[in-house]
Amino acid sequence: MNNKDFLTQILNELRQIRGLDLSGYRRKIQEKHFFERFEKHQVDNRSAYLEKLRFNPAECDRLIDMLLINVSSFFRNPVVFETIAQSILPQLIEKKRASGINEIRVWSAGCASGEESYSLAILLKEAFDKNDFEITPYIFATDISKQVLSLAEQAEYQRDSLENIKLGLFDKYFSKQDELFRLNPTIQKMVHFSLDDLTSSSRIAPADSIFGMFDLVVCRNVLIYFDLELQRRVFEKLIRALRMGGYLILGSCESLPSAMKNKAIQFDGGNGIFQKTG
Repeated sequence: MNNKDFLTQILNELRQIRGLDLSGYRRKIQEKHFFERFEKHQVDNRSAYLEKLRFNPAECDRLIDMLLINVSSFFRNPVVFETIAQSILPQLIEKKRASGINEIRVWSAGCASGEESYSLAILLKEAFDKNDFEITPYIFATDISKQVLSLAEQAEYQRDSLENIKLGLFDKYFSKQDELFRLNPTIQKMVHFSLDDLTSSSRIAPADSIFGMFDLVVCRNVLIYFDLELQRRVFEKLIRALRMGGYLILGSCESLPSAMKNKAIQFDGGNGIFQKTG
């Protein structure tokens, strides 16, 4: 059995064991990370590893985490978060005030260990504190990995993931505990984490959000790991989950397919930010 066939067999096993379809992820990236894991495990042969995968849930979780590549930090790409703080949130709050709607709904898709989701919560808290309009945030953060969601819910981070936080926000929202930095419980409670497969066609939004209709959807540096067809399907899903006039924020290297440009326009000169128009 060659490497390609073996990886296909592994992906089929993951589909049967966990119901996860990872076949649309870029194969070269998967191969690199999978065979690093396989060699590290030092099993006698490929059949032995398949058996281990079938009967060892912990190994199944670790393999999924490796294949999905969870990398994150607070305020990653600060220019994007500055645009959210200075342009997008003020516009959304003003629209809510004008319409008498007192909630803002946010979806952080592919949230990894929570840094992005909590960054958004901090920006929302800061925006609300400056505003005399009472408004409730609903922040839903989802990922396909149980392990990273567990880390996100703990809200404790290494110093290197906090490098982009402004000093005033750092002092206000974090406290040092041993070698880790603990997020303020007020911010922690603003985010609801749940398990969700972004590539699944069974629903267009997190189950816990009930009906979607988000004002802001953030899905950064996730779709670059998908093949083009899976990207197209996920883009359609994200756009459908937005309210009219809502914002979709992608990674700086990601963009809407040309066939979908009639559904959203680029916002504020780029940076992977789009506003739903159709």
